[in-house]
Amino acid sequence: GMSRKNVGTTKLSANIATIPPGGVAYAHIHVGFEVILYIIEGKVRHEFGPGLSQVIENEAGDFIYIKPGVPHEVFNMSDTEPVVAFVARSSADEWDNIIPYDRDQPK
Repeated sequence: GMSRKNVGTTKLSANIATIPPGGVAYAHIHVGFEVILYIIEGKVRHEFGPGLSQVIENEAGDFIYIKPGVPHEVFNMSDTEPVVAFVARSSADEWDNIIPYDRDQPK
């Protein structure tokens, strides 16, 4: 991908993300930046919001927008195929601004 670390971007980053079959991108929060994903391959269940109580399913061809500060967790719904997505973030240092989220923490 591209970010401040490898090409010197100042306000954005982009990469291809993969979730293996049966895998999960564990619950986390993006601090101070937006994210847009485009699902290239596969199908995901996206749990989000306080307590991860809201659920939506997305598949290849769908865009997903994640606001700053919204907790979310993404599950690959297939046990045989990976999920592949293009991810764009409004931060050049996105990995420095991601924090884990505990679905059981007070709302």
